[in-house]
Amino acid sequence: MRKQVKPPLPAGYWGNGCVPMYAQLSAKELVEKPIWETAQLINKSKSRATDEYVRSFIDFQHLHYGDGITAGKGVSGFTDWRHLGHSTVDFGWGGPVTVLPLSRNLLGSVEPCFFLPYSSVSAGRKDGFKVLVNLRESAMPAFKEEMKEFGNHEFGLSRY
Repeated sequence: MRKQVKPPLPAGYWGNGCVPMYAQLSAKELVEKPIWETAQLINKSKSRATDEYVRSFIDFQHLHYGDGITAGKGVSGFTDWRHLGHSTVDFGWGGPVTVLPLSRNLLGSVEPCFFLPYSSVSAGRKDGFKVLVNLRESAMPAFKEEMKEFGNHEFGLSRY
């Protein structure tokens, strides 16, 4: 969000600046479509985070703050923490080994997924990122198979 608002947030601003972006599809579509199509849908949704959208969301929050926010039941939430700067903070004893959310209920959704940076101590991992996935246990076998397929065949990804 920092890059979308005009004028940009001031230098030295410390805090989270985020707005929710939505990519809506049914569970059937999510299961039947290849994972790369879902990734494209998410990317397209993120590209709509314009200055106008951010300001509209801020206004909406101001008007409806007392109502509370919930994503509903059976909703998966995705949040991108790669650019928050948590992985480079040094409190005097070196950078963090890992950065993780304290609660899986952070987004008000049932099954949040987080895109996380590699830590500052992860040498050679500057071009990638980690994905923390929270799914129902019953969904894990299918997810594991999909990720194997994704890693083996889609986009020429190699195993680590």
